[in-house]
Amino acid sequence: MTTHHVTQPHVPSTTGDPTRAIGRGRRSLLAASGLLACAVPAMFAVNITRMLLTGADADHRFHQLTGQGEILCALWLVPILAMLRAGWHGRRPSAAAGWAHLVLVLAGAVSAAVSQGGGAPVLMLVVGVPGAFLWACLPLRPRLRVPVQVHPVLMPVALVASAVLLPYAIDQLALQDAATGYHAENPHYFDMAWISIVLASYSLLAALLPAARVLALGFAAAMVWTGSAGLALGEGVAWSASVLACGVLAGTAWAADRRRGR
Repeated sequence: MTTHHVTQPHVPSTTGDPTRAIGRGRRSLLAASGLLACAVPAMFAVNITRMLLTGADADHRFHQLTGQGEILCALWLVPILAMLRAGWHGRRPSAAAGWAHLVLVLAGAVSAAVSQGGGAPVLMLVVGVPGAFLWACLPLRPRLRVPVQVHPVLMPVALVASAVLLPYAIDQLALQDAATGYHAENPHYFDMAWISIVLASYSLLAALLPAARVLALGFAAAMVWTGSAGLALGEGVAWSASVLACGVLAGTAWAADRRRGR
């Protein structure tokens, strides 16, 4: 009796690469790296949400809603979860997820090099080391060298957003350096600078790389949230309104592209 062996074909991934079979050892490493990479931002999210719900440190509510809290946790967690999901199924993570994670780490490292107050260098070790471990455990890593094509609407928005966000980031880092007492120990200003640089980078990547256009959606949501929080909580009206407007324009451009099937 002859036994016929049927070879199962590889299932193409959304990135055009074949999936890669993952053994138990690789899955265990991926699970461990994911747990380490997600633990701190998840704890931050829970603690900041608790503070918002209980009214703790109410004078820092804007920071809790944005750079110190909810926006930072989202920018930190979402690309990690996207890479974990793809890796768990043996697929190559998207270029958008890879760039988003690298931008988070690099923006934080640059900010920590400029302003070391509030334990910023230690925080960046907490971000960078588990992140590097995660990349090492992925069966297929994101492709970062992708075609460039300038988006006619997102690029002007990105330039305006960078003009709004980057000077603000520089001011926040200066405030962190000059901080004393409670603010010297807690990196509120560093966190605001960090997310500002990340969001400016999101906008530029979305405007330049078709493979990273989806970052325009994350940029739009974070900018609308931050601008609205700033207007509601008495931050600078001109700055908050500019942030909100950039978010609305980016979100509108992204939605228009989706309707056209791009």
